[in-house]
Amino acid sequence: MNTWPKWLPYPISWIRALGLTYALSVLVKSQFPVRQSDSVVAVLIAAWITVPFLFTFFHWVIASVARFLLTHLPAHPKIAPVRQYLTDRWSGSERSHWREGLNAFIITFVAFVVSFLVVSFLTPVPSKTEASEYGSYLLRRNVLRLRLDIIPIGMLVVSAYLYQYDLWARHRRSVKSAAKAKTQEPTKRRSPLTKNVPVPDPVNLELNQLRGESGMSQMKTAKPTVPEVPEWYVFRSGNAEGPYTKLQLLDVQQITDRTKVRRGEAEWQRAGDIPELVAYLTEK
Repeated sequence: MNTWPKWLPYPISWIRALGLTYALSVLVKSQFPVRQSDSVVAVLIAAWITVPFLFTFFHWVIASVARFLLTHLPAHPKIAPVRQYLTDRWSGSERSHWREGLNAFIITFVAFVVSFLVVSFLTPVPSKTEASEYGSYLLRRNVLRLRLDIIPIGMLVVSAYLYQYDLWARHRRSVKSAAKAKTQEPTKRRSPLTKNVPVPDPVNLELNQLRGESGMSQMKTAKPTVPEVPEWYVFRSGNAEGPYTKLQLLDVQQITDRTKVRRGEAEWQRAGDIPELVAYLTEK
């Protein structure tokens, strides 16, 4: 059961917001102090345009690493959750990289504008005329520096909630589109061999990918429940025990890679030498 507070963004939303805020702050501060002939607005716009390309590139790099891991992870039940998370999270199309950059482009602008307006209202700065009249140049400079320190904090909070809203909106769209497609899908004739096999629910498939992106637990997808024929025998104490299914070899017999097994009337082999039994071995 998901007990995460609905009003608090997921950890993945905070991580994205932190990376977005840090990237923009580094790009802006690298251009300060600007010369008198330079425009601060131009520096902000340049940083704002650069951030989406950075996020697109970073998303592509992480996806490439995840896909590399998927092709090299061994098939074992203990790491099945890791494989499932990587598959759900990084199995999207190449457009997902550009979507991440577009999100960064929009969220950066909205978060900066909101943070700037709030901080400007809470920390009024004396004008140049007032600073000249009352000799408060030091106060004016300190308040401006305080704004530069507070605005990134405000951007972090606003960006996290915007990323959370993006997850929520995509979740709603996926549910509606999947449900609509399910109701409009014509009834197809199915062969007698597959009439008892349930079709995976497209709603669950869409939700699994979104929940994988949010870093939360995965929903169980409806899988075909074709009954497996027990055809495996185990050599125990000089006798052939069975027949068992592959799952029973793991749960009941708890076979290891050195256990002798056979399929039907085939020759006895060590379980570790049979590729399809590797995922059902018990480590000892």
